[in-house]
Amino acid sequence: MPNNTSTMSNFQTNIHEGEYVPTSRSKLPLSHETSVSQSKIHSPRASTPIRLNSPHMSMAELAIVNNNIISSQSLHEQRSTNTSNDVHDEASAYRQHLKNSINNNAAAAPTSPTPQFSNFENGRDIVINSPPLPPSTPNSVDVDGMPVSVPATLPKLVHKWTHTHSILCCISSPANNLLFCGTQDGKVLIFDVLTYSLKHEIDRSDNPHQNSSILSICVNKKEDTLFVAGSDSLVKVYDFKTGFQCTHVIYSLVDIGDIFSLAWCDRLQTLVIGAQNASILWCRLFVANENSRRANLENLPHFRYDKFFDSKGPGGSQNTLQTRHELMRRNSRHSTPVDESKPVVSFIECKPEDIVRFAHNGYVYCLDIVDTAIGHFGEGKFIVSGGGDGVVNIWAIRSKKLHKLASLQNDESVLSMTIQGSLLYVGLGDSCINVWDLLTLQMIRSFVFNKEGMNEVLSLGVYRDTLYKACSGTGLVKLTMKHKNVADSVVMSSDQEDGIINTVSTFKLNNEAYLLAGGNKSLTLWNVSEDEDGTDDFMQSSGSTLATLPSLQKSIRLSDNDLLSMLKRFISYKTISKNPQLYLEDSRHCAKFLSHLLTKFGSYQTNLLPVENGNPIVFAEFKRNCSTPVTKHERVLYYGHYDVVDATNHEARDWSTNPFELTAKEGNLYARGVSDNKGPILAAIYAVADLYHKQELSCDVVFIIEGEEECGSTGFQTVIQQHKSLIGDIDWILLSNSYWLDDITPCLNYGLRGLINANVIIKSDKPDRHSGVDGGVSREPVMDMMQILTTLIDPLTQKIQIEGFYDDLLPLSQSEKALYDDIKNKFQQNVDIDVLQAKWRQPSLTVHKIQVSGPNNNTVIPQLVNATISMRIVANQDLTTIKQKLVDHLTTAFNNLKSDNHLKINIFHEAEPWLGDPSNKLYSILYKNLQSHWRQDPIFIREGGSIPSIRFLEKCFNAPAAQVPCGQASDNAHLKDEKLCIVNLFKLRSILSDTLKELGNLD
Repeated sequence: MPNNTSTMSNFQTNIHEGEYVPTSRSKLPLSHETSVSQSKIHSPRASTPIRLNSPHMSMAELAIVNNNIISSQSLHEQRSTNTSNDVHDEASAYRQHLKNSINNNAAAAPTSPTPQFSNFENGRDIVINSPPLPPSTPNSVDVDGMPVSVPATLPKLVHKWTHTHSILCCISSPANNLLFCGTQDGKVLIFDVLTYSLKHEIDRSDNPHQNSSILSICVNKKEDTLFVAGSDSLVKVYDFKTGFQCTHVIYSLVDIGDIFSLAWCDRLQTLVIGAQNASILWCRLFVANENSRRANLENLPHFRYDKFFDSKGPGGSQNTLQTRHELMRRNSRHSTPVDESKPVVSFIECKPEDIVRFAHNGYVYCLDIVDTAIGHFGEGKFIVSGGGDGVVNIWAIRSKKLHKLASLQNDESVLSMTIQGSLLYVGLGDSCINVWDLLTLQMIRSFVFNKEGMNEVLSLGVYRDTLYKACSGTGLVKLTMKHKNVADSVVMSSDQEDGIINTVSTFKLNNEAYLLAGGNKSLTLWNVSEDEDGTDDFMQSSGSTLATLPSLQKSIRLSDNDLLSMLKRFISYKTISKNPQLYLEDSRHCAKFLSHLLTKFGSYQTNLLPVENGNPIVFAEFKRNCSTPVTKHERVLYYGHYDVVDATNHEARDWSTNPFELTAKEGNLYARGVSDNKGPILAAIYAVADLYHKQELSCDVVFIIEGEEECGSTGFQTVIQQHKSLIGDIDWILLSNSYWLDDITPCLNYGLRGLINANVIIKSDKPDRHSGVDGGVSREPVMDMMQILTTLIDPLTQKIQIEGFYDDLLPLSQSEKALYDDIKNKFQQNVDIDVLQAKWRQPSLTVHKIQVSGPNNNTVIPQLVNATISMRIVANQDLTTIKQKLVDHLTTAFNNLKSDNHLKINIFHEAEPWLGDPSNKLYSILYKNLQSHWRQDPIFIREGGSIPSIRFLEKCFNAPAAQVPCGQASDNAHLKDEKLCIVNLFKLRSILSDTLKELGNLD
């Protein structure tokens, strides 16, 4: 925040967040020694700055990489297997058969499949390719610049069960204290989680001669119905209340092959099926007109006679499998009469029109149903499917039809996925994990693990900031996303699993979080509650969209206490934009939190506007609903930002409280971002929501809340220009991103200086040299730098000596002089007006640092010298003109030296100055309301810092801006123990409420 320091001892110096930006995007000279256990994290944010003390680097340059980089083998490469007849080898061979079939399946499928049925409308769906990953750099650095690898801790193993065959799928039923797992030998094992005993066993095979593996299992929302599917192309439905009796058998006349995935939609009473033949099927259950009948097994597709495969060979003989099928058909025809006392099994055929053929160009490995907003498609029920073709498809359920909306392209086969909030985690066939934001349809992160041989991610679980991946090579692995290094070495499975874990599932029981994992001949239960950080509620992997907003499920409450409760939630998100590799998920969850909050409060429309390589912008619009007639509807744009500066690791050590846990003491709220800018944002949201629900909102209010302000508003201007028609016409711009001059006098801010940041680099053609050998031989870059920098400032007057620099400065008008007189009268002898004017309305130039190449000793002539400088410019100075004057001046000064070195000037950040009109209607209303609520006359102030977005928004919408500060000078924004006075927060809400109640009713 800007520097407001004067002679008063309690005045606080702050820095505006938009000024703290990178000086260079070149790679840093960091060590290339990286632990072999380290892996690489890609977050596609090449233009987002990363601050590491003084240096800066982009996300692309902060990749964490394994040194043992090996060219990836084909996903379907044949691996050698043991010849022993143990179960593990059978499972491996079975899965290897599936993998080897993927390529053939994908190759056989048409590249642009034609819909086979009329209800499948393959319209203009969106295809989104995953962005190319940047070159990896083996940099794993802490904020102090030292390599660090923080090992994750091993969760507590609660219990382990064994079985004769592999566990292929698992799920929990916390309401019934039960665990379910499907096995390779066709059984469903049901364990009591309280006693850890085997409570029930369902033998799904209908004949002892044929074991059909259980590949997928799910339960309904009420947890009273179990759905089981596998390699026999059937789905069987079991009722909890009848002791797990089979009530339904679902089949298709189409040869769909193995069933890999299931998803149940309670609202539609529909089961969605993902199959081996690349199709997605759906079937309605529990409806009045369902076709219930008894049938023999030979009527089901798994036992139907096939003219080709079941016919006898030339010699009249049959192979073993044919003999078994014939025996089953014969036994089925001559079976004993059905026991009428047993429940009737309903056989349900998936209708031919309820199938999407070639939903993927590969096996449909995973399915999920989410009830949330996706992209610009709004909220609703969506099916998310992942296939062997590397594509995640998003489908809408409309009028009993599936409509493909979007396709998310990945580089390898999608074998697993899990959803947390709006984030989709996708497990690939090459051990990698991609993370997609469903709200913006952007791939925001990619975990890349370079391993020798293939290591498929067969299943994924997520709890808080920890990923659990079940792999075909490394078993069960825990990945802690908030560490600087994500180490692919915290292996939770034992040697008995032979490196294979097939399935994982997370759940919560009695306020404890658990992980269920199934592998080779074993099922394990882990307590992962110790991974909690106390900031977020448990979010299930099925995409519980309101898991982070429990209070919003009830009636809307808008009291000040509710504001504080919601602020506590808002603060808990670690939205540190400078470290996307650690806090990207928090920022996305926070954006979704704001989006849901604004929607629940009655916004006319709410969207998350995607930012390339950045956090999304939250957009929401509230419509005027006041009954007072007016000739024109006023429209106000309220600007804020939800990202914060860092307060972790060593930055948090000096705090007296937890920076990301709202603490109230002595009339203040302490937390990172409480003053800058989360507190003021919520005050504005609650003010508008309260007016809207009282039908007293006199003007349309548009919220624009960005997540990259602390890093120079990356991508902000581009996105606003692209969505200008969505935002609409704007009459006024309002923000609360500033501070008072002291702690007791309310203020209105009407001016900020602009900013130009530049690197001045001088480089020699010669390498670093020894001064005792080459000193005095040629011109030295450091000496040249000193010569040209001294030409910028007059040594006596400290005036900037760039020609024409002061030509456009505005003189001090009488009206503005009166504002300074008010300040002087208010503070008496405690303020120096000349100092304030120098800070607020005079330009300045600063040399921040000078860095040199070579070793850090006093005998080296550096080859390169880099000086970082900044210029503060004021209203009426043209930014483009001043930039050019700076470049011309430095170039001329360097050319005058006749040096054989080389000069380079890089302007890496800029912000235009802003000067408001304190006499306009908005300022007049704000002044009156501040006067009323604080019971004293406020003062008008300017600041020496910069906010890049204000002047841009003014020019973009041709609308004047006004800023009403919320914080006091002692708020410590960007510093330890950031605080906000509770009275200031509540009064800002009241002031904004009164202003927006009146603004639109005054013509």
